[in-house]
Formats: sequence, structure tokens, C-alpha cells
Amino acid sequence: MKAHKETLGHWLLQRISAAFLIVMIFTANVSTFILLNILLFWHIHMGIEEILTDYVHHEVTRNWILILLRIFSLIILKYVFVFFAF
Repeated sequence: MKAHKETLGHWLLQRISAAFLIVMIFTANVSTFILLNILLFWHIHMGIEEILTDYVHHEVTRNWILILLRIFSLIILKYVFVFFAF
């Protein structure tokens, strides 16, 4: 039953972050740019993490892929902010 609660919580977080993304896109300005990008990358990360949890069954491989995904997301997020800062 615990797995069901975790899955429901993850599902709700995905829907809430998607709703916030829609609102942020329509009301976006320079001051909300940082929050919009952080929310976008968090939403993408949660979705990919859910896909990996469902389809990569070997736990060690899944954990390594998740670590590499987090590192890759941070690198891409850094370059997004550096690119738009200039």
C-alpha cells in the first residue's frame, strides 16, 4: 500500500507542476524566468525518473542512471542560465 501512496503522490506532483508551468508560461516576464526554468527542469526530471523507475528493473543500473540524469540536468540548467544571462 505504501507504493500506491508514493505513486499517487508522484502523480499529483506531476500534475501540479504542469499546471504551474502553464500559468507561468502565460504570465512569464523577466522576473519569473528563473522560477520558470527551475520548475520546467524539475518537471522534466520527475517525468524521466518515473519512466526509468517503470522500465529499468535492475536497481543498480537504475540508480546510476538517475545519478547521471541529475548531473546532466544540473549541467544543462547551468548552460540555460549562462546563455540567457548574456
